[in-house]
Amino acid sequence: MSNQNLPVATDTETFIAEFEVMDLEKLKQKQFLVAVSAGDRNSPKVVASTIRGPYDFYEMIEQVGCMWRECAHHAKVIILDKDPKKAQERLDQNTTDYIEAHYDKLAVEGLLEGVFDADKEFTCQANIIVDDGADDPRKQDKDASK
Repeated sequence: MSNQNLPVATDTETFIAEFEVMDLEKLKQKQFLVAVSAGDRNSPKVVASTIRGPYDFYEMIEQVGCMWRECAHHAKVIILDKDPKKAQERLDQNTTDYIEAHYDKLAVEGLLEGVFDADKEFTCQANIIVDDGADDPRKQDKDASK
C-alpha cells in the first residue's frame, strides 16, 4: 500500500539502506537507463560507455543490483522521457543505495506480483532528483554565446 505522505530520506550521512523499507511504487510504471555513476552520486555524471537501457522497473532493479554485487560499482538511474524540454529526472543516492541493498528481495516481490505489499510498513519513499538543466547546452541563453 503506497503512501505519498511518507518522508523522503535525503540525508546521505544518516541513511542506512539495509534498515529502511522504502516505498518504490511511484517508480513502477517508468522506463530507465542505468549506468556506472561518476563523481557526486547525486549529480547527472555517468561513465558514458556503460549506459544501458531502456529498462522497466524490475529490469532496472536487476541491473542496479548486479552492478553492485558483481562489480562493486554504484549505479546512476535516469528516468526516461521523450520530451526534450522536460528536466532530466534520476534517482537519488539513497534510493539507489536502497535498491542495491534489497534488489534480490525486490526482484522476488516482482515475481510474486505484490502479494506481500500490504504487509509492509514503509519508513520512507523513493526520491527523484529533477535536474535544473544548468549543464544542458540546449537550455543556455543564446545571447550569452555571442
